[in-house]
Amino acid sequence: MKTILLCMMLMLSGMLTAQTIDNPPFKARSGSIGNITRIERTPEGTRVYIHAIFRPHWWIKEEGDSYLEDAATGKKYQFKSAEGIELNKEVYMPDSGEMDYVLTFEALPEETQVIHLLSPSDTEGNTYDISLVPQTDKTVSPLVAIKGNWFKTDDLNAWEYGIYDSVTIMNNRIFTNENVRKKGKRIEITVKDKQNGETRTLLVTPQKDGNCKIQANGEKEQLYTRQIKETTKTIAADTGFQQFFHTDTTCLQGYIDGYDRRLGFDTGLIYLSNIITREDYPTVIQIDEDGSFLCKFVIKHPVEQSVTLGNNWIPFYIEPGQTLTMYIDWEALLARSRARDYYFPIKNIAYMGPSAPLSYLLKEFSSLIPYRYEDLSNSRNKLTPSQYKEHMKPFIAQWEHTADSVIQICQPSAKAVRLIKNKTNLQAGGLFFDFLMSRDYYAKQDTANQALKVQEDDSYYDFLNKMPLNDEAVLADANASTFINRFEYMNAFRKAYGQQYATAPTDTITYTYPEKPLLTFFKEKGVKMNAEQEAIRLKHEKLAGTTVKITLKELQEENEKVKDLFGKEEKLISEYVEKHVKNEQSEESKEEIDRNFISMKVKSEHIKDSILAGLYNVPNPLLWQIAKVRDMKFYLENIKTRSIAREYADNTKEKLTFPILAEEAEYLFTKIHPKEEAKSYQLPEGKATEVFRNIIKNHPDKVLFVDFWATTCGPCRGGIEATADLRKKYKDHPEFQFIYITGQKDSPAGAYKQYVENNLKGEASYYVTESEFNYLRQLFHFNGIPHYELVLKDGSISKEGLGTHKIRKYLEENFPVSEPAQLNLNEE
Repeated sequence: MKTILLCMMLMLSGMLTAQTIDNPPFKARSGSIGNITRIERTPEGTRVYIHAIFRPHWWIKEEGDSYLEDAATGKKYQFKSAEGIELNKEVYMPDSGEMDYVLTFEALPEETQVIHLLSPSDTEGNTYDISLVPQTDKTVSPLVAIKGNWFKTDDLNAWEYGIYDSVTIMNNRIFTNENVRKKGKRIEITVKDKQNGETRTLLVTPQKDGNCKIQANGEKEQLYTRQIKETTKTIAADTGFQQFFHTDTTCLQGYIDGYDRRLGFDTGLIYLSNIITREDYPTVIQIDEDGSFLCKFVIKHPVEQSVTLGNNWIPFYIEPGQTLTMYIDWEALLARSRARDYYFPIKNIAYMGPSAPLSYLLKEFSSLIPYRYEDLSNSRNKLTPSQYKEHMKPFIAQWEHTADSVIQICQPSAKAVRLIKNKTNLQAGGLFFDFLMSRDYYAKQDTANQALKVQEDDSYYDFLNKMPLNDEAVLADANASTFINRFEYMNAFRKAYGQQYATAPTDTITYTYPEKPLLTFFKEKGVKMNAEQEAIRLKHEKLAGTTVKITLKELQEENEKVKDLFGKEEKLISEYVEKHVKNEQSEESKEEIDRNFISMKVKSEHIKDSILAGLYNVPNPLLWQIAKVRDMKFYLENIKTRSIAREYADNTKEKLTFPILAEEAEYLFTKIHPKEEAKSYQLPEGKATEVFRNIIKNHPDKVLFVDFWATTCGPCRGGIEATADLRKKYKDHPEFQFIYITGQKDSPAGAYKQYVENNLKGEASYYVTESEFNYLRQLFHFNGIPHYELVLKDGSISKEGLGTHKIRKYLEENFPVSEPAQLNLNEE
């Protein structure tokens, strides 16, 4: 009996020293696949119960390297064992997409109150400031009852207040919480404007139904709800865009609920660009420790854009001169990330400001007209162009029906109606263009595929007459630039490229064979040629340097026999042009070359104009004029004579009926052909320049070729590998250095380490944080990669615009060397 009693006492003693915390609160986490539902503390260990949520039939893995860390002392408590999941194994999720398991760690001291769960091998496995202390009324802040977003209870359902731990949003401004106290049933909050320091007072009265009444600075008390309408909101009336094009500064600000610096980022990015000139100006969003952010940028017309946080894109719409405030729920971003689905909706996004209703509308409408690109990929390989048009009819009919329904709700807003119609049409038109892309390539890969052999006829392009090619408001759409790109290079214009040189295959032209035939250059580089190509090479060698009369048909026939070879050797062609063609041209008159160059351009443009006139019922529409301005950059850069560039720019401007386009055309001319041309420029002072200087300071008194790249970028890797011989030749050069910079976001650590080991070993490679790479994008104005910069010895940035295809010639001219051994100046 005494033994039984002693055992019971020992059991009770163990129970009394154990502690269980269900659904422990935490401050921040990097992912939401593993959710902590319970923590059990005993003298033997700490059991952490995990409820995993992930895509069905996708796998998760526990490496067994995670640990607990005491938030107060920093001491680590190591992993001991797992139950319900096998370690170091890809465990596939069941049909439900949910499973439970337990991780056991070393026992925590009794005094430990807050811990972190950290995983070195899992970027989504960190949870910070997990509380092990039960919350009581005395420890809970009065804010808990009223935290969140508060919306008007009328039809517009506008977001007017956001109340959080350290920040309050109201009147389209962000305030810090200075003081919070209870006053009977009310909660009084004193807040200070983050920009001008003004102080305001809020009185918030929670209601039994979950709503609340808010009174600001003694004004009339009003009722608010936490409920945001999930369907398209009612939009206030407007008469449309009074002045679509006008340049002004905009302000984007907001709050990320659940943000913490330990998540690994302190910036976001907006990939801004000028659609008309194709210039990028990405803008960094600096995030404060309290989760608030603010950035300003200049735009020339309304834009639909996105805030980019890591791999998350949060859409917004804004107009010049406006301020827009956004609420971003970090947990909602984690849910989208966990879904591993581009089309998964981001929930709990709120907007405040004059363009808030249109931000809601465009965000929600995009999800109402879904189209998965898997369908496009499958269709491209199975359907002819006419069959694809039939295939798309039910999709488009559904999108148009949805658009009509939304337009009925938004009818009072002329802006909304116009934007929704354009978005629907752009999506359909973009897909018709995309279907034709790369079909020739796939046809060569799959020669038995009869569908891929069928070319479209002019009737395929009858969809153009439904496109808003003459509507300026189309430029507000997020997909406008991509659509214009597809339009200006559409397959229908292919016939113009052959016709710009002659009007008929039988026409005779004067042709001078180059002193160094291209095919001979290929052979010297080790390129293998078939018998026909070798015969052409020998013919060109025999005629090298001579001028003859030849028919276009003969040139076309030769071109047909070598075009596959040319397609494979684009890099060698660029090298050949740099080494041989330009040298030969330098002996001719620059003016004559420029005039011939422009003559071909004008002829091609006339042909394209006539082609478009046969496909679209409005002459010279806006988007076609934009295409002409976008084309100017290439031609102006290749015209060497400023007076001819001036003539070309003026002739182009005469064809532009929109004043903004003429302004942009003139801007391109003055930028590319300034009266006094500076060969370089100094970087502006600021955070971004500090990041860059911190890198290049390691290479003083050298000219630096800086390559911004990523392991996930195929063209980046191609450029790096194409210059392998140059890097070997210029290794340890006293005056020149190759520099490689990539960011953690686009180059995962494992892939980066492996690629550097295989391709950049011994090179000056820099692996920067996502935020640092964001600043470098902003500094050098690039959205896409690869991107190259040439830094001169004085730290200024060259305007020469070198890429990997031009750097070889630049080095030969400025830093000639013969053998790598000559460069090692330290060898005796």
